[in-house]
Amino acid sequence: MIGIFLVMIGLFISTVDIPIMMIADYPVYNIVYKDDGMGEVIQEYVARNMLGDGITLDVLPDVLGYLFILVGISMLIRYNLQFLRLYIPILATGALSVFVKLTPFYYEEKSLIVTALSISFIQLVIEIIMERRLVYTIADSTSDLPNERDTVLMKFGWIGSAICRVFIYFIVLVGLADWIVIIYTIAQIGFMIFCLDRMFRCRHYLHLK
Repeated sequence: MIGIFLVMIGLFISTVDIPIMMIADYPVYNIVYKDDGMGEVIQEYVARNMLGDGITLDVLPDVLGYLFILVGISMLIRYNLQFLRLYIPILATGALSVFVKLTPFYYEEKSLIVTALSISFIQLVIEIIMERRLVYTIADSTSDLPNERDTVLMKFGWIGSAICRVFIYFIVLVGLADWIVIIYTIAQIGFMIFCLDRMFRCRHYLHLK
């Protein structure tokens, strides 16, 4: 049961981003104006909107969330061996989330844009796959008939959160208005809280597989 609490904390931390201070400035990015293979607009959007001006420290760092999830699933393995399949995606997501923040220090111009876009997209895909596998494995481990409604609603909440996350990724990438990002961010957090509420209700139905 404690494992589910740790997973819930980890999912919440990885969903909520509250930057409090910048801890390192990125090198100045120089747009390549005559690059036929990569437009100025794309370079500007990626460098300014996705990467920002530097590495920021969050109140709730994503890596801390992944650590909570990792410890949580380690305590849940005895209920379902399928939790073992989550170790690699969690570690990969954590490593990629750190690496994408460091790319401006190691790459520049076109190689920076291509690398940052590629790594951030791969991270998004792996994170969604990891969370889906996590939520669905918990649902499978608590799938007694009296709990069936809550497991379905838990999946619904996660799906809503995942859809919002994908929209936020592309909205930030193309540099749409901040208020649109705020709306989708609030919706994402709301869906995740709903998912976690149903996950909390499922805790009593954990049974050995």
